[in-house]
Amino acid sequence: MAEENKLEKQKRRRLSAEEKVKILSEILLKGRGLSELADEYKIHPNKILEWRKVLFESATGIFEQKRPDITEK
Repeated sequence: MAEENKLEKQKRRRLSAEEKVKILSEILLKGRGLSELADEYKIHPNKILEWRKVLFESATGIFEQKRPDITEK
């Protein structure tokens, strides 16, 4: 019963986009471990993997954008 009350009192913490990018950059650029960061930020490792998937799926749009033609005047 006490454990149920504890779970009810815990609220979901929403991380900002900036916080998610920070966590992902620590893994991808600094080589920190997934489990280590998940423990540090008290989130499930699968959540970080979801963010990474979203990052790479949306990143292709950056490279698909057409650059302005500088030869046209």
